[in-house]
Amino acid sequence: MTTTVLVVGGGPAGMACAIAMAQAGVPSEIVEISEDWRPGGIGIALQSAPLRAMKQLGLFGALLAVGRPHRFIDMCGADGTRFAEVPQVNVNDPDDPPFLGMARESLHEVMVAEVQRRGIPVHLGVTVRRIGAADDSGVEVELTDGRVRRFAYVVAADGVNSATRASALPHAPEPAYAGQVIWRAAAKCPPGLDRYTMLIGGPVRVGLVPLPDGGLYLWMLDTTIGPERPPRDQLLELFQERLGRFGGAAPAVAEQLTDNAQIDFRALQWLIVPPPWHSGRTLLIGDAVHTTTPHMAYGAGLALEDAVVLGELAGSGLPFDEMATAFETRRFERARLVVENSLQLSRWEQEPGPPNPGANRLVGETMATLAAQI
Repeated sequence: MTTTVLVVGGGPAGMACAIAMAQAGVPSEIVEISEDWRPGGIGIALQSAPLRAMKQLGLFGALLAVGRPHRFIDMCGADGTRFAEVPQVNVNDPDDPPFLGMARESLHEVMVAEVQRRGIPVHLGVTVRRIGAADDSGVEVELTDGRVRRFAYVVAADGVNSATRASALPHAPEPAYAGQVIWRAAAKCPPGLDRYTMLIGGPVRVGLVPLPDGGLYLWMLDTTIGPERPPRDQLLELFQERLGRFGGAAPAVAEQLTDNAQIDFRALQWLIVPPPWHSGRTLLIGDAVHTTTPHMAYGAGLALEDAVVLGELAGSGLPFDEMATAFETRRFERARLVVENSLQLSRWEQEPGPPNPGANRLVGETMATLAAQI
């Protein structure tokens, strides 16, 4: 009887899962469909509770070395005038940062290094072709490289467009469009910009996130365009048209962006799959079962927490069905809270007029709940 677990997906959720299992003494292997194994996206911010999960994975110190702490977010009007300063909540040790911004590449490199240090096998350019019938001893899996292997069980961390979800949970809902898109870009941080800054201008709002080594991550939430990706040769023009509405540090960033290739455009999707998240001996985690809009900055955080909880349960010796059910019981309500409240913030932003006065209360209440131990 094999004890090795197959993890489908080599993103943060999949790598964190494999690391957590290694901590618990459970061997695993990762299959990742991409051949070059590069991260999607440009920048990422981890709040205090996800940083707590990274502490449990032994990665907190490495993240501090590649991240930039932010203790406040400056809320500004479209002209750059600050109207509020929002302190970020710390649930860890008193001197720990409550919020850490970094390049996606930096997070990826930290996690890859830990996967390699622990000797976890990673098969690139490979994914699952077929998951066979399961029995008490495991499950047979056919991989796209032609191999047929037997594993104790499969953990699918293959993202919002999960192919595993369609086969393992055929009645699960599909991801839905949230009504907004997000534009992203990387640049050099303009002089004088040293705090996470949000600029709010009607149907568009911009986030400027200073990163280590003089870098900057820019995101822009937009309700003025539909979900279809514009032609590549129009991305820069459409992006600059929207960014041109803003003052403050925005013009200094805009002048650095001169090529369509610098602009990333994605429609925001959301998904919350009701339990069960498992079938046979396959369990889904992360965006495959709970995809959130970025309004709470907690999507990656949920996936990292999933991994910590699953690692704990995997090492407990529970039979697979009991382990999977216990995992779903601990994770569903927390995931639902993030997905639904983030979606509510998105819908409020799509309403005409000034920002909804309920937004700050909703964020505060959600963050207070998320401060609880996972």
